[in-house]
Amino acid sequence: MRAPRRDFFVAPAVDRDTTTALDAALDSLGKARGLARRGDPGVTLHLLVSLAAAAEQRLPDAVATARTEGYSWAEIGDLLGVTRASAWQRFAVPAVPAATPPSARRSRGRG
Repeated sequence: MRAPRRDFFVAPAVDRDTTTALDAALDSLGKARGLARRGDPGVTLHLLVSLAAAAEQRLPDAVATARTEGYSWAEIGDLLGVTRASAWQRFAVPAVPAATPPSARRSRGRG
């Protein structure tokens, strides 16, 4: 018998609310930087890329917090709009390999 299907979280979506929030963020950042974006595609591009870069920088911490709070990789993948494997590959913290003791390194090759 197949396992019951887990509940899926809402994938990312661009809608009216997202567009309104992004426009407000663009206007706010432009004002903070002294840049008038209306009619200047270069300014708009600069502001969009700045906001996208800031969002990208925050993703690893947001994913780590979600994991700490018990979210599965499948749930995080759903929220990011990717597979659980893709989410894990991008955001899982690699294990730090154990250091080889100096005595073991010196004895290699001698013998």
